[in-house]
Amino acid sequence: MRRHSTPLPIVQTPATGESGVGFLLRLAAINGINMHKLRQLVGMTETETFTAKYADGLFALVGLAGADQSVLLPQEIRGGGVTCYGHRFRVRTMLRFRRPQLCPACIRETRLCAAHWDLSASVVCLKHRCFLQDFCSTCHAQIRWNRQSVEWGHCKHLLAGAARQDDIPEAVFSAQKVTEDLLKSQSADFAALGLSCASLSLDAWVSFLWALGLIETPHSVPRRTVASKAPSSLEARTIVLRAINRLRSCIENGRAFSELAPEVAEAPLVGTILDPADEADRAVFLDWYGSFFGERQAAALVRRHRVLSQMSLF
Repeated sequence: MRRHSTPLPIVQTPATGESGVGFLLRLAAINGINMHKLRQLVGMTETETFTAKYADGLFALVGLAGADQSVLLPQEIRGGGVTCYGHRFRVRTMLRFRRPQLCPACIRETRLCAAHWDLSASVVCLKHRCFLQDFCSTCHAQIRWNRQSVEWGHCKHLLAGAARQDDIPEAVFSAQKVTEDLLKSQSADFAALGLSCASLSLDAWVSFLWALGLIETPHSVPRRTVASKAPSSLEARTIVLRAINRLRSCIENGRAFSELAPEVAEAPLVGTILDPADEADRAVFLDWYGSFFGERQAAALVRRHRVLSQMSLF
């Protein structure tokens, strides 16, 4: 497919905290084209998603040639996972670039897509204190990136509107604040949720929420699609609410973490221990793993994996 090298007539730069794909959607609309046409101009096929692989061509097209904007788009890394917004994610479904969500009130006020909406663990708007949504409020069609503009859906309905009045526990806003602070690489207040850790990577924080929220009932098995498919906004908020409620109940009632073991998914914890985005994550998660499942099981995990058994040598 032939590529187009001439910059589009109207040029703008990404706003602070703006979604990478949201920026491309905004630029396409301002220049009178759609996302389908934007793909064609940089030689992408119709089924491809916008990734850092096409960053040079995309940003040259919008007049930003030479600027390092690849951090705005997901990039696959060797060994699995992706990087985006300056963070590494072990599981690519922690990003929801195929299933966008938004806050209607933010869209109405700013006509921008926020970067934190691209995170699967991001479930509420701190400003308008409402849940994020991935459907049109008028016809309930799923929102797509391939739409007319930031504020208009492919269904021809206006996505911008008033904030919904949702009954949301205050602890969920505290968890959301942690998520957004970590995305911005700022210090996060884990103490507001009763956690004593000093710091975590964004990947580890999302893994912790998933570990506490994936299992619906004690001793049940998480659905297979949780690792292969980005959750809907409703699924994500259910997971986060479940995680926060379990954590809050445990702490407020003075229960030990071990009492939560039947409700905690091991895979997100073990995945972080074996392949942490930051070495500090490994130590914190090993401690939490032992608190949930017992020191003997934690010791057995260390013995099974050489990289863990060698930690004491360094």
